[in-house]
Amino acid sequence: MLTKSSQTALPQRQVSKSPSNGAPRWRTDYFSTVGGGKVTSDPQAFLVEMPVHDQILPHFHVVDQFQVFVSGTGKVGRSDVLLPLTIHYADRFTGYGPIDAGPQGYSYFTLRAQTDSGPVYLHQPGYREKLQPSKKRHFSANATISTEAVLANREQVTVEDVSEKTADYDDGVDAKLIRAGANMSITCQDPKQSGGQYFLVVNGSLVHQDQHLAKWSVLFLNATDPALSAKSGPEGCEMLMLQFGRG
Repeated sequence: MLTKSSQTALPQRQVSKSPSNGAPRWRTDYFSTVGGGKVTSDPQAFLVEMPVHDQILPHFHVVDQFQVFVSGTGKVGRSDVLLPLTIHYADRFTGYGPIDAGPQGYSYFTLRAQTDSGPVYLHQPGYREKLQPSKKRHFSANATISTEAVLANREQVTVEDVSEKTADYDDGVDAKLIRAGANMSITCQDPKQSGGQYFLVVNGSLVHQDQHLAKWSVLFLNATDPALSAKSGPEGCEMLMLQFGRG
């Protein structure tokens, strides 16, 4: 299991220039880093904070991925304006985009069970030769978090399907929102029949092995790890469980 608290990760935010408009664009690496030009078996997770009216051009990746849009507003492709929290999933070799940030900027987590070799942009010559067969599956879904008072006073742990479409997939791809009131024990589904699971704390906090994990903390479980067992913090906890397909 890999764990990275937001308290540790966010102070390491790095800044670069947007290729789109030259404005500052920020990136926080949680697990692994970009670069190297090859796929590795290491999980990869990072947060991108796009500036106002920034754009990331249409592209695809050679590994499966989840993205969670967590603040600001924006659009992905021809979608309507997307608000937090929006969950987007794309199979490997599945093009999507552009990602357009709105007037307040747009921030999103990218979560992968493998480290990607880098984006392949659809405007560049030769991109078709890099495509390989895949299910070309993708979906977007919205999730709503609780107010502070409602979250802290929830009386039981609940698990909600984020997207009905995940129920149609027989390889294990899944997305759920787990809600728990203050100081409650949480036991999650076994990752054994999956390609790995991410947990993203989106509200309140989580306590795992005596470590306090605040909002925007990230955990990753391999298929060989035991099911996540943890406890919600004194504010309660809401977290996404994002599961990759087998193989």
